[in-house]
Amino acid sequence: MRTKTELQYKKDILEVCKRIYSKGYVAANDGNVSIKLPDGNFLTTHTGRSKGFLTLDEIVKVSPDGKPISKGKPSTEVEMHLGIYKERPDVNAIVHAHPVFATSFALARIPLDQCTIPEIVTTLGAVPLADYSTPSTQEVSDSLKEPIGKADAVLLANHGVVCAGFDVFDAYFKLERVEHFAQITFYSKMLGGEKLLTCGEVGKLRDIQGKYGVIGKTNECIPAQNPTKSHSQALKKAINELC
Repeated sequence: MRTKTELQYKKDILEVCKRIYSKGYVAANDGNVSIKLPDGNFLTTHTGRSKGFLTLDEIVKVSPDGKPISKGKPSTEVEMHLGIYKERPDVNAIVHAHPVFATSFALARIPLDQCTIPEIVTTLGAVPLADYSTPSTQEVSDSLKEPIGKADAVLLANHGVVCAGFDVFDAYFKLERVEHFAQITFYSKMLGGEKLLTCGEVGKLRDIQGKYGVIGKTNECIPAQNPTKSHSQALKKAINELC
């Protein structure tokens, strides 16, 4: 049961905004964060504001249809957030950002869907890719309906990453995991390619998953017996051209 005051939720948003800015997950005024309040309304970051310098007054309260009910102008991506909340009633917070490695995979349109890192398999699972959609439009919400229904973290083609959680820190830590996963995957490709876990190895990880206290959805990743060649080949080509 959530018992924080509205002010406390605002402070939580500020803390997460400072973290995503300090880690370089957003630049300038990019990114947005929201929280679902117990009364059914939502708090979201103000549009056109740097997340590293956001103030309490720049967190806007909106109704379920996205209309502001406090001073300020809500994020232009508020429709995306509301669409996720509608699709996933279990979600209480959302973080959207553009971390470099994960967004690079999004630009290459390569999902992070292979079973490689035990901690990712057990706590996050595969990170699917949503089809490209025009930012700040209803298209984004529509493109997320299928992937967000099975995963808490989704790559947005040519755009960035969106993560959903039971609270704003859960959503933020999922963002951290996605970027860490993407960075390790990128470098492993440069060392000859990652070796996928087998079905048996993944099965054992699933058996101990309860020890990690996971809350939310962990989408099934692809084990070694069924690699997606097109994804691997596309990434290898991109790295070869870069290096």
